[in-house]
Amino acid sequence: MRRVDNYAIFRAAATDAGKVVLSKLSWYMPHVTPNLQEKLPLYKTFESKSSLPVGYRMIQCESISVVQTRNFTWQLSTKSHVEKPRWIIVAFQTDKCGDQQHNPSIFDHCNLTNMFVMLNSRRYPEIDYDDMNFSQQKFSRVCGDAAAFRTKFYNVEELISSPNITPSDYKELFPMFVFDVTKQNEKLKNSVTDIQIKTHFQQTSSQTQKLSPLS
Repeated sequence: MRRVDNYAIFRAAATDAGKVVLSKLSWYMPHVTPNLQEKLPLYKTFESKSSLPVGYRMIQCESISVVQTRNFTWQLSTKSHVEKPRWIIVAFQTDKCGDQQHNPSIFDHCNLTNMFVMLNSRRYPEIDYDDMNFSQQKFSRVCGDAAAFRTKFYNVEELISSPNITPSDYKELFPMFVFDVTKQNEKLKNSVTDIQIKTHFQQTSSQTQKLSPLS
């Protein structure tokens, strides 16, 4: 079940409350045609009636209210060996939920100084964001990780996939923190995955909401 309309609508103060009406829903299914070199092994697999694993990308979104604190740990849902996270994207919002007069597509950095993801005993990234300080314009590393997401996720050239977001836009509008967790050791791949997100703030932040799509 989808969320209420207030999470998707941004309106002026003098206008009536908006409502989202879904009248049509389509499912896009890509078709892949193998070349001649790959057709023969596929035909042999079909003839032997072997099973072919077909994986789909799953996107999951979770949210939580963060208390006023300098350090915060978020325990996400545990994943089995069938569903493994590949990318974790975290974003903060302050006082933007449930009110159509606040733009839900704008995020806040909340004076974050460091963040990392723990998959069981493995952390991502391995090196802290020691130089991150939004008030001093020190956020080039996290901005670069966010800009490189489309290139890595869709496996296309950087010139084609560039989001064209300036550093100032990233700071003021889209401070989203992207963690590439695709490189996992074999022991982690074959076990239940415990996911934790650990955050450190420069100062006590107001109550925020954290969103984390997993794919």
